Amino acid sequence: MAKRSLKDHLTVLFISTLLFGMGLMIGLTSGKMQSNSIEIKLNAFEKNLNSLEVGFLLSNVISDKVITCSYLNNKINEIKNQLEDIGETVVKYEAEAKIKDPSYLSLKKQYTYVRSQYWIMLERLKKECSTNYTTILYMYSSKTPCPACRDQGVVLSHLSAKDTSIFVVPVDADEDLLIINTIKNAFNITKMPSLIINSKQRIEGFVSEDELINVLNNSASI
Repeated sequence: MAKRSLKDHLTVLFISTLLFGMGLMIGLTSGKMQSNSIEIKLNAFEKNLNSLEVGFLLSNVISDKVITCSYLNNKINEIKNQLEDIGETVVKYEAEAKIKDPSYLSLKKQYTYVRSQYWIMLERLKKECSTNYTTILYMYSSKTPCPACRDQGVVLSHLSAKDTSIFVVPVDADEDLLIINTIKNAFNITKMPSLIINSKQRIEGFVSEDELINVLNNSASI
């Protein structure tokens, strides 16, 4: 009887170990697939950024601003949708992946970098084509506890969903990238969250939706 009991325990242990191993492999495989999906989308996004740069070069060749600015505006909206799709994939990956692919940290750096490039392109388009939209560079912290960052993200998502002329570009201020460090130094960013509106006005700390709307209205009237 004792031998049978021991055998039963060993069987249960074996099955439990097998199931855990299967779960581990599934988790790793799922995480790898999602990581690959992010990488593919990022590469496609970078190609679109390059095509946007070609559009700016085109404006130096074609004197008709209507044609070149129409191309650039269409391309920037296409890229906006593409970037939002990547963002949703990243959020889903971080929420579901219990075991993170080591390559994800590298992908996140790449994601932060292309977001920063996108913001620069938006500002360049505004100047060259006098496009009437608002840009908000939203800098948040991922390495230190920042409940206000999460709340600010909700406010900005809601605001940009209501008004498509508002382009919100979130970037992780904790990423050690030259472009991020340069932006922080240029605007003297010392607190999270921080907002840079139309590459001119800096706001540090949480801002409610009503307060932000007032700021944007006053900014537009200047």
